[in-house]
Amino acid sequence: PGIILNAFLLYLIKRFSRKDLGAYKYILGTFAFYDIVLIIMHGIIDLKPVITDQFFGVISFNFLYTSKFTSIYGACFMVPFSLLNIHFLYRYWVIKYPYRVAYFSRKRFIFFLFVCVSIITYFWYCICEHGLDTTEPGYLEARLELAAEFNLSYIDGWFVFQRHGSISLRTVATLLTYDAVMMIMSMTAVSLAILTFLQIEREKTLSFSDRHSQKRILSALCIQTLVPFIFVYAPYLSFFNMPLLGLRAPNIAADIAPYVHSLFPMLDALVIMLLIKDYRNGARSILFGREEQVVSIASHAT
Repeated sequence: PGIILNAFLLYLIKRFSRKDLGAYKYILGTFAFYDIVLIIMHGIIDLKPVITDQFFGVISFNFLYTSKFTSIYGACFMVPFSLLNIHFLYRYWVIKYPYRVAYFSRKRFIFFLFVCVSIITYFWYCICEHGLDTTEPGYLEARLELAAEFNLSYIDGWFVFQRHGSISLRTVATLLTYDAVMMIMSMTAVSLAILTFLQIEREKTLSFSDRHSQKRILSALCIQTLVPFIFVYAPYLSFFNMPLLGLRAPNIAADIAPYVHSLFPMLDALVIMLLIKDYRNGARSILFGREEQVVSIASHAT
């Protein structure tokens, strides 16, 4: 369903986007396309949490028995968060610095954004792949025991090793780094959202309809941000931090986590389709045969 919904959203973006949306439609299209990529990766890697007395982590139960694929999968979820911050930046510039919006149509600026997102993603991959301590005494033996429980000769993944209920300083530092990165990304999005809202309120040249439209788009973006935070980042941050508190996640939480996680790309597309009027009307006209014309309203801000 997620692939179908995001493919349908891509069609709506192509057919029903107003001309004055400009580069904004490409940002929305990037979200939809990347959600399809995440759904495919989720199906291939088949990531599952593993909780034992000695291990606390995730593993691929497919043919990809290596930590590299779990690290790549984890790193790929930094891309939507980065795109959301770019999205908030775009909305802020639309109101505060409308002349800068043209940057999003320039190849050099697009390449610059691509490099920034790639650096953040690669950094997350590195701390996932190399940050945890795998040199502690008993780690390899415990991993072989875990493999035997699943009738496998070899098993690997993203693991927090707990030796006698404690974890190494290196692993603690890595887990705190996860928290710091997520906190920086979250605060950036919140700050840009607040600045955009305040700028909409104080901008005297905006008409009533433009002000209402900008608030509606900003609200849709905020709700779109809540979807991955509720269904992806909050559960996994809790999962990461439990070892720091000496706690162990309940087994039922580990069992349902992948299913909750997989809902994110589908809900992401639904939020955009339901909250942005052009695409909502376009979907209604296709599904129920009610063709509605889209009226383009000129505004200095868009």
